[in-house]
Amino acid sequence: MRHRLIPAILSLAVTASPGGVAADVRLVEAGIICPRESSGELVPAPRTEAGHIRLIDESLGFDLLSRTVPTMDGLSFGFRTELEPGVSLRDVTVVVTHPPMGAAEVVREEWDDVLAANDTSLNLFTFEEAYEKVPGIWTFAIEIDGQPVVTVPFEVTKTDGRNEVERACFQFLS
Repeated sequence: MRHRLIPAILSLAVTASPGGVAADVRLVEAGIICPRESSGELVPAPRTEAGHIRLIDESLGFDLLSRTVPTMDGLSFGFRTELEPGVSLRDVTVVVTHPPMGAAEVVREEWDDVLAANDTSLNLFTFEEAYEKVPGIWTFAIEIDGQPVVTVPFEVTKTDGRNEVERACFQFLS
């Protein structure tokens, strides 16, 4: 795992700085990363369903800039963010919301991150377990002091987008 419910009409919206919160963070890009061997240290993340997240190679690029994500083994999706110019360091919370998942029917997962100037932060969810493949609207967000400043929704589906992903990921699929 690298790591929720907006009406479908808003499924392609990106929200920045709602509620008057200073937007110190901005969206760089969002999309899908083809299945690859998972590597990276597992670190505790008690506010996630799995209880941990995997530290990933921040240099990974998105293979597809789609927001329609089929439930395929090993497929990752998420967003890359950065600080606005002039901001040197910011404590944030990364939040992923999705339809109920797992035995506990978790709908919100979150972990803390620190963003630094002149750096980007890549946050992903990877389908590693069958119970994670829950169709519906998934939302990635950056929160500051409990207020979302960047929000990016995805539509996770069983079949929509599968052909597009298979074409983009052909070399990675076995």
